[in-house]
Amino acid sequence: MPKGLRDFKETDEALRLRKSVEIDKFDKPIEKTINYYITYKGKKIDITTKTREEIDVKIEDIEKIRHMLKLLGFQEIFTVKKERELFEFEFQTYHIEALIDYIPILEQYFIEVEYLVESAENLNSSREVLFEFLTIFDIKKEESIRKSYLELISDKFKGE
Repeated sequence: MPKGLRDFKETDEALRLRKSVEIDKFDKPIEKTINYYITYKGKKIDITTKTREEIDVKIEDIEKIRHMLKLLGFQEIFTVKKERELFEFEFQTYHIEALIDYIPILEQYFIEVEYLVESAENLNSSREVLFEFLTIFDIKKEESIRKSYLELISDKFKGE
């Protein structure tokens, strides 16, 4: 955020520019689609998961948006590179996305599961459905990581 406004690190918010390269491996020849997004991530809203409000807007020109944000006083903090595979499941009555992420700088894989809820009133039951879904893969609730990739990378390189 521009100096003098709130501190995103303190408020646990983020503003992200994303370049998404989607590769369809099943078509011949391989098709590649590039999309750009600006995303506001609100603070985490529970103490167990990374659940937060996200507002994702597709944009046409990421460099113009980057330049505009810089002119407004925003500072680029970090670039997180990841490789992601998306899997979709029907579990009970829910459509769940399971994302397998590889973070090269951490040399580590992560699984992120999510589905969209209509209102915050459904968060508790939704969270329990996701944890129940993860038991299929022998992943326990206690293994859940609440930190973002940015926080994990920052922690790894503190003091270097």
